[in-house]
Amino acid sequence: MILKKRDKSTWDGIEKAAMMGTNFVAHTVVGLVIGYYFDKWLNTAPWGLIVWLLLGIVAGFRDMYLQAMKITRSQSLDGPQAGQNAAPADAAKPGVNPEEKPGGKKDA
Repeated sequence: MILKKRDKSTWDGIEKAAMMGTNFVAHTVVGLVIGYYFDKWLNTAPWGLIVWLLLGIVAGFRDMYLQAMKITRSQSLDGPQAGQNAAPADAAKPGVNPEEKPGGKKDA
C-alpha cells in the first residue's frame, strides 16, 4: 500500500522532491506570464514570451540545483544513518591498503 507507515526521513524526502518540482513549475509559469504581458505591452510577439519563458526555466533549474546541493550538504553533515557502518576513509581510495603504515611498511 502506498500510505504505509513510513519513517520521518521518507516523508521529508517526498516533501523536498515535491517542493522542488512545484518550484520549477512556478518559475516556468511566472516566466511565461511575464513574457506574455511583455509582448502585449511592447508588441514584440513572440520574442518576449520566448526570452522570459527561457529565463523562467533557467531560474527553475537553478533553484532546483541549489536545493539539491543544500539537501546533499545537510545529509553529508549528518554522517552515516542509523544501522549503517562508516567505512574508513582510506578503504575507499583505490590502491591504498589500510593495513599498510605510511612509508610502505606493513604491521608485523
